[in-house]
Amino acid sequence: MANIHDYIKSYGSVSFNDMPFGEADNVALCEIFYLQLEKIVPASLDDEPRDFADVCKEFYELNGCKHHAVGLVLPKQISVLLQEMAKYKRFQEMKIVGCTETFSVEPAVQFAAATFILPDDTKVVMFRGTDDTLIGWKEDLDLYVKKGIPSHQLAVDYLETVAEKFGGNIIVCGHSKGGNVALYGALGCSEKVRSRITALYNNDGPGFDNYSIFRTKAYQELLPKYHHIVPNSSFIGMLLAHDNDYSVIRSTRLLGPMQHDLATWKFNGSELQTADDLSVLGKLNDLCLNKIIFNVNEEQSKSFDVVAKKLIAGTGQICLLGFAKNAVSSVRGAVRSWKEIDKDTRDTFAGAFKKSPEYLKEAVATVIKESKQEKELAKEPEAEQLHAVKAETVPA
Repeated sequence: MANIHDYIKSYGSVSFNDMPFGEADNVALCEIFYLQLEKIVPASLDDEPRDFADVCKEFYELNGCKHHAVGLVLPKQISVLLQEMAKYKRFQEMKIVGCTETFSVEPAVQFAAATFILPDDTKVVMFRGTDDTLIGWKEDLDLYVKKGIPSHQLAVDYLETVAEKFGGNIIVCGHSKGGNVALYGALGCSEKVRSRITALYNNDGPGFDNYSIFRTKAYQELLPKYHHIVPNSSFIGMLLAHDNDYSVIRSTRLLGPMQHDLATWKFNGSELQTADDLSVLGKLNDLCLNKIIFNVNEEQSKSFDVVAKKLIAGTGQICLLGFAKNAVSSVRGAVRSWKEIDKDTRDTFAGAFKKSPEYLKEAVATVIKESKQEKELAKEPEAEQLHAVKAETVPA
């Protein structure tokens, strides 16, 4: 089954002038931006934009001309993809500028953005998803238990700066948390900047703490240009308050968390392979997980924050890869930190999950009921046609 590598090989010789930037290019750039290109490209937008192929070459040399995994859940195939893209005309035409990164322990911030420049001078603003750092995962948790994260405002500021520095159209892209901040940044920037956005790609990014953002004038303005893409058993993209204006695509994996990996997304030529609707598992994820998250009270939210900080500090690690390599000592440190947390906080934290079995049972019942209703509706036209035929054959 075709994937992003097949797209690169099949369409890499086609110029952006002949085939405009599309969802496949969005997937490719989201994937390679998990690599720390900021090691090669300066953060300043005032610097001369770098040729994409030169950046790829220097990055590969910086890694000793070997392909390395970005982290525990980000395989070395991302590095392979980057070098594949560098071989082809389509991507050689791009330039890249303003690779910026912000990292902070308190508050938890893991943010990165870059601007890719296409031959027609369109600027593709890319926001990175969660990397291998434990702080990055802590910021993800904050997204679920706090009202907004620092990366949201950083995304707005970056978009405004790009628009002030450069003219032309703007395309905004992001995967996972990067998709969330891409949408927030596009909604939060000025109307003047937003009017220059010709496409916005949110690839399986989670939602927000409430639905009000989808009732705003800014969202309605962006909607015709908005592409919210989720795999058919989506896990991450169904979390929190999300829109229903999403396209469902197919993955080579069965489970939602594994489908989150862009490398598993299936392609038909230059387009992603679509599905009619979320799978049963995707619908269960949507109903059950949101019920858990939206029933977390303020006290429980605070306990999540305390527990996460203590456990991360207890591991003594910076990233997931380090945690895996030092699993025994990391787990021991985390257990020790858990015991140091006062009992009330631990009980409050655990209490947030007590009703999970009940929520799952309700979700299963809802999905079964909806499935039966859909089947009944599907049969109705046939029954009506049969009734009409019988009516015509009845003697007057």
